[in-house]
Amino acid sequence: MTSSSRDLPATELAVTLDWRGRAAVLGVAGEIDLLSAPEFADVVDAVLAREPEKLVVDLREVTFFCSAGLQVLAAAHRRLAERALRVVSDSAVTSGPLKTTGLDTWIGLHATIDEALHP
Repeated sequence: MTSSSRDLPATELAVTLDWRGRAAVLGVAGEIDLLSAPEFADVVDAVLAREPEKLVVDLREVTFFCSAGLQVLAAAHRRLAERALRVVSDSAVTSGPLKTTGLDTWIGLHATIDEALHP
């Protein structure tokens, strides 16, 4: 079952949502900064309202990622079961802040969506 972006709140970010069973795969492209982070939070909240077993956030197309984006991920982590939030990143732009803050110890960090979907 696949959902389209039209099911999500309007945002300046390019966002896609794909359901793989009970796992939601949220693709994000653009900059997650102080202006777009509230919109990112709205999108994540809309996905979490549908109660996925896992939330995979694909940040490979994100070109800027600040602490406000980290706060959105930390809030999502608190709402999900342990290790149910997984981030896909292949660049230091997004994986660096997660590692520097230690959030990667609670939020799974993966190189691919397929890797993130598997236990």
